[in-house]
Amino acid sequence: MDQKKLRLPPTELVDPNGREFDRLPISEQLERLLASQAHAIEMVQKISQLIALAAEAAAKRLRGGEGRLIYAGAGCSIRIGVQDGVELVPTFGWPLSRVGYLIAGGSKALSVSVEGAEDDASDALQQVDNCSVSELDVVIGITASGSTPFTCKILESSIARGALTIGVSSNPKSRLIEIADHVLVTATGPEVLAGSTRLGAGTAQKALLNCFSTALMTQLGRVLGNEMLCVQATNAKLKDRQARILAGQIDGIDEGGAYQLLSELNWDLRKGLLVASGWVEDDADLALAGERPFRELLRPL
Repeated sequence: MDQKKLRLPPTELVDPNGREFDRLPISEQLERLLASQAHAIEMVQKISQLIALAAEAAAKRLRGGEGRLIYAGAGCSIRIGVQDGVELVPTFGWPLSRVGYLIAGGSKALSVSVEGAEDDASDALQQVDNCSVSELDVVIGITASGSTPFTCKILESSIARGALTIGVSSNPKSRLIEIADHVLVTATGPEVLAGSTRLGAGTAQKALLNCFSTALMTQLGRVLGNEMLCVQATNAKLKDRQARILAGQIDGIDEGGAYQLLSELNWDLRKGLLVASGWVEDDADLALAGERPFRELLRPL
C-alpha cells in the first residue's frame, strides 16, 4: 500500500490535516478553500520566468504565419484550456482558424464525463492526425497529474511532427516533464477535497493560461499599453472605446477625428493607429501581418 501511495501524483494524495473538513463550520471550510486558492496563485508566481520563456518561444513560432495555438487534455484540464482558447478570439481578435482543441472523448466530454477517454492513447494519435498538427503549431498539453496517457501521447506525437510543445502540470515528477519542450509545473500539492483538481490545480491552470496567453498576444502585436487593440467594434460602446484609444495614443487627433478615421478603415484600430502616426495604409497592412509587438511599429518613421 505504501509503495502504491508513493506512485500517486501529489494531486491525488489525501491531506491528513483535512480529515475533519466536513465537520467544520462553513466559514472555516471556506477559509481552507480560499487558502488553497491563494497557494495555487503563489505556485504560478514562482514559475513566472518559465512562463515568460514559453510565451516568447510560442510567439516566435506563431509570428507572421498560419500556425495554431492548440490546447490538449482531458476532463477538467481541457475544459479550462478551452475556456482560455475561446476568449482569444473576442479579446484579441485571434483568428478562429488559428486556435484548436484536442479533447479526450471529443467535444461532448466538455459537458459530460466520457469514461476511459483520458487513457485512450490511440484516440490521441488519431486526433493529432485529424488536426494535421505540424511544425507551424504550438500545442499546450494540460494535465494536473502530469501523466494522463491521452495528453502525454498528444505531446509525443506533436513533437514528432515538429510542433512546439508546452506541458502544464501540478506534478513535479511527472511523465510530462520528460516530454514537453517547455514544462510549466505548479506544485499545488494535495487538494482540500482529495483528488478534486478543479480546486487548487485547476486555479493554477486557469491563472497560468490566462497569463501565458495574454503575454503571448501582447508579443504578437494585439496590445498597446494596457489596452486591447483587436476587440471587434460591434456596437457603439466599442466604437467609442476605439476612438478614445486612438486619440489617447496619437498626438494631434481628437476623438471626433479618430472616430472618422476608424470608420473609414472599417474599425481596424491597429491600422488606424499606424495611419494616424504616418504610415501609408498598404505599408501598415504589411507591418501588421508581421505580428511584431505593436509598440515597435509606433517608433518615429
